Amino acid sequence: METADTICAISTPPGEGGIGIIRMSGHLAHSVLKDIFVPKKKRKTFLSRRLYLGNIVDPKNNKDIDEVFVVFMGAPHTYTKEDIVEVYAHGGYATQKNILNLMMEHGARLAEPGEFTKRAFLNGRIDLIQAESVLDIIQSETDEELQNAIGHLSGRLSEKLNLIKLNIKKAVVEVEALIDFPEEDIDVDIKNIFPILKQTKHLIKKLINSYYEGKAVKQGFEVLILGKPNVGKSSLLNALILKEKAIVTPIPGTTRDLVEDSIHIKGIKIKIIDTAGLRNPIDIVESAGIEKTRQRIPDADLVIWLLDNSSQFTNEDKNIYKRIISKRKIVAVNKIDLPQRLDTHELSSRCLDWNEISILKDVGLEQLKDNIYEKLMEKGMKSPGAFITNERHRNALKMSLEEIEEATRLIKIDMPLEVIAYALNNALFYLGEITGETCPDDILDEIFQRFCIGK
Repeated sequence: METADTICAISTPPGEGGIGIIRMSGHLAHSVLKDIFVPKKKRKTFLSRRLYLGNIVDPKNNKDIDEVFVVFMGAPHTYTKEDIVEVYAHGGYATQKNILNLMMEHGARLAEPGEFTKRAFLNGRIDLIQAESVLDIIQSETDEELQNAIGHLSGRLSEKLNLIKLNIKKAVVEVEALIDFPEEDIDVDIKNIFPILKQTKHLIKKLINSYYEGKAVKQGFEVLILGKPNVGKSSLLNALILKEKAIVTPIPGTTRDLVEDSIHIKGIKIKIIDTAGLRNPIDIVESAGIEKTRQRIPDADLVIWLLDNSSQFTNEDKNIYKRIISKRKIVAVNKIDLPQRLDTHELSSRCLDWNEISILKDVGLEQLKDNIYEKLMEKGMKSPGAFITNERHRNALKMSLEEIEEATRLIKIDMPLEVIAYALNNALFYLGEITGETCPDDILDEIFQRFCIGK
């Protein structure tokens, strides 16, 4: 499709820099370039994909704005499948702003957030998964996150979904053949599509289950440090993040609020959260902090239960264990540099393994980090691009799976073929929301609004 207007934007981050890139896309891009660019060697037109040296000049007063390189890229073999111009100017706010203003004065308009990528999607160059992966690449913090985003951009996830959609379409064809030609001698048994639906359900479930690994790569995990007061929770946070984030004192109950920071362990983002010590509160402020801790426990991906080697196992410890008995957890016994008073039989009787550490002496912390990673990634990582990282994708897959399971149920109870076809087409519709064929406009707008203006 060809859009009616030409858009422009600064594509490099704001501030001073060696280079600033200003981009245009649309049918006026070439003519605007001719209006404002004077090459060192005169020419009437600009060949596609050639770099030209010259000056951006304001035609109103013949004033030089900057010496630049420019490139014109002709449709359809461009990012947006439209004519594109990129100007490589010196970095700096004034220069880039003046060039952008000139473009707008000669027929372009300022792009909306993500509009270049949105045009690439609308013009069929990429699907919606690939469009979202562009933002994931920009926002990647680790190599694993980057490689997964690149895998999505290259079409790995799209290929998996296309295979699933192809299976469903085969089932739809079988059903609709019986609907359209009920009197014909067609050798089709509706129950023949059971193997197709079974395989499809397996593929969808596999993708849904991969969200846990995908979350690890894109969003990271939440790890809660729990324990009674003065066992070293704040000290452990500081030791793991390698900075003094939490206040550490010998006074029990120092931490009254949640204190958190992020680290990377083997490429996985992990949010470490220091919490108020769980005990009977001594004042209203500590009570509020303890309540925040209790509210955070259900959503935590992992709990580090910290115990004090120099202190006896208490009712406070027992109460904490009761709260986290069903949680994924690591037990860490701190202060092993001090004489032991903790009865570890209390742990072994509960079939618990534990890590022995001394935060003060820096003993056992690397092993603890390894155990955190292993505990979070018990299911193992899949290859890059093989898992989903987007909650929108997961929800659409769940809806599609429900429709396929409903179609299977309807076949078993001999419901009308039209009802079965309706369920299967709904399954296709939800998958289309992921790749973009059936995604509502408001969802599209929400997705692209998260992009920067120049992308």
